[in-house]
Amino acid sequence: MQENTDEFIRQVVPHELAHLIVYQMFGRVKPHGKEWQLVMNEIFKLPADTCHQFDIKNVQGKTFEYRCACQTHFLTIRRHNKIMKENIEYLCKKCRGKLVFVDDEE
Repeated sequence: MQENTDEFIRQVVPHELAHLIVYQMFGRVKPHGKEWQLVMNEIFKLPADTCHQFDIKNVQGKTFEYRCACQTHFLTIRRHNKIMKENIEYLCKKCRGKLVFVDDEE
């Protein structure tokens, strides 16, 4: 947050407040559904963005290289551990191929 304080306050705070407002007004609905989008657009006058564009290089943890049929992916330690310990499989959004760990130690 230190590197992105202004953007964090401008984007993330209204984003999270919109979730609270939607819950109070509509109860349990889709997290980024039409009600949430309405609050973002009409009350906060902001685009209903669900992803940020913050520079996270300084806080980003170790990543692990995986490949599919079309590209290289870098997974977080959390996802890597799920694959290793829980036999979870992740698929590429583009080619739908299984992500395979690139083990540098082999």
